Amino acid sequence: MHRIFTFVLLASATLLARATHIIGGEIYYDDLGNGQYQVTLTLYRDCGGIAFDGTAAIGVFSGMGEYLFHQSLPFPGGSFVPIELDSPCLTLPPDVCVETASYTGVFNLPPRADGYILAYQRCCRTDEIVNLPNPGDLGLTCTVQIPGEPHSNNSSPRFNELPPVALCQGAPLVFDHSATDPDGDQLTYSLCTPFNGGTALAPQPVPPGPPPYLPLPWGTGYSAAYPIDSDPAIAIDPVTGVLTLTPTVIGNFVVAVCVQEVRDGVLLSESRRDFMFSVVACDAIINAEIQPQQQFCSGLSFQFGNNSNGAQNYVWDFGDPTTTADTSTLSSPAWTYNEPGVYEVTLVANPGEVCADTTVVSFQAFIAPQVSFVPPPPACGDTTVVLEAQGAFGATATIAWSLGAQADPMTATGSPVQVSYPAAVQQTVMLTVTENGCLGTASGAVITYAQPEALFTAFPASPQLVGTPFTFTDISALNGTSVIERNWTVNGQQVAGDVAEWGAGDWQPGTYAVTLQLTSANGCTSSYTMTIVVLPGEIDIPNVFSPNGDGENETFSILDIGYYPNRLTVFNRWGMPVYETSNYRNQWKGEDVPDGTYYYVLVLDDGREFTGHVTLLR
Repeated sequence: MHRIFTFVLLASATLLARATHIIGGEIYYDDLGNGQYQVTLTLYRDCGGIAFDGTAAIGVFSGMGEYLFHQSLPFPGGSFVPIELDSPCLTLPPDVCVETASYTGVFNLPPRADGYILAYQRCCRTDEIVNLPNPGDLGLTCTVQIPGEPHSNNSSPRFNELPPVALCQGAPLVFDHSATDPDGDQLTYSLCTPFNGGTALAPQPVPPGPPPYLPLPWGTGYSAAYPIDSDPAIAIDPVTGVLTLTPTVIGNFVVAVCVQEVRDGVLLSESRRDFMFSVVACDAIINAEIQPQQQFCSGLSFQFGNNSNGAQNYVWDFGDPTTTADTSTLSSPAWTYNEPGVYEVTLVANPGEVCADTTVVSFQAFIAPQVSFVPPPPACGDTTVVLEAQGAFGATATIAWSLGAQADPMTATGSPVQVSYPAAVQQTVMLTVTENGCLGTASGAVITYAQPEALFTAFPASPQLVGTPFTFTDISALNGTSVIERNWTVNGQQVAGDVAEWGAGDWQPGTYAVTLQLTSANGCTSSYTMTIVVLPGEIDIPNVFSPNGDGENETFSILDIGYYPNRLTVFNRWGMPVYETSNYRNQWKGEDVPDGTYYYVLVLDDGREFTGHVTLLR
């Protein structure tokens, strides 16, 4: 709610609830001639407090502070301070009430060298004062000086305007706090400290106590120069008496303004106004108020709500920089922005009228990110997948993943992310994308199936000589799966049955790949392959070869030697080795040796040894 601030003369509800009454006072005098002075004491009270006293005792002291006499002034009757607002746009609380009374009497004060001091004392102040400690135990002293000869024919200055007892929080105040001096003396203004006076036991001492008078104690953080919370700080022009402040804290604050009169360089007197400001929140008759934004991240179109009071006409400005047509005179208009952003929406209630009011509210026009991701297809066994966020969002968006309790990692940020899952789980993956404070979410499932582990044994163990039968036994681990298919293959040729059993006649010398493949009900497969070597029964070693380049019988070729790990050594007639190798594969051509007969030794890894002669002919 917006408020229009000004100053008014009022008392707060807190003030009215107190049994005390004093909220300020001042005293001044007029020279009537022949040692006669008319003395005026003006007091201010809250209407809900104790009534004004029937008499007011004015103490008369010498200029040196010696008590001379006192004189009681009769109560003249009080009057309510008229409430006059300088703005027609304000409303006031119904209990605004301040009463003032001016006690007046004529005093016979013959001229004397040290002059006179006049004083009035009264207790007590209201308890609800911010800038004083224990304010309910404090009172006030109103005092003024009559100068001695040759300036005894003097009239003191008096303030021109009633003090602004109440101020509006946050509103600048410019108040003419000047005084008038009947003698035309030079006046100087300052903020000063009020005087204490009276007690709870003697609220109106008769006679008042003598000078010097004790200043009021300030609360922590307060002083004569800073008696009220204000930004900028309270100040008074020393020449003009113009008082300026902008109160910031609601509450009651005691303030004093002193005015000094000077004639021909001589200080004649000092008058002091002691009063209390009540800082209150002031309501405006016309109040512009936009309904706060209700929905966020819902798009670029808005239906604006109008919570204004007292207005008949409106002007809206939607703050859209892309067009000059972003205005409306409807009470509750709608508008669609061209792009996301933060926009300053302005509403003027009763535009062009005296009591117009304006408010500005920020609206966030953002669209929740539209996001998705593609869950991977169901996988078999332990699985590592890559997940990538998709959709309409910017590079500055924050991407967060909740990947499931069995995932590694369980959470991640950014995109893409790599995550691993164990077999036989179903995990819900949640994707959250945050942009401009808006959330977009998507979810999906990652499913992995248990996988069988194919395995079998062979009996007897490979390698075996040709003619040996093998038996293969399935010892696969099913891992809780339901296997619906078992396939045996030998070198790619399918073999029926759960156990592949070939007889002796099924194996020829050679190397065989025997494979078992399992297929589960979820389509998961597993295979295991074993290499079987079938060895020929005999080794056939030639006794001659002819490496003459005709393409026939070019090497020392031993039939089926490739099936056997071996070591071959060839010697000449004198027993010197001329050729030696491991795992001989029929590659010796008799290089670097002459034709002739050579002796060989062939040792197989199975322990068998073959010896003989071979003749080399070119």
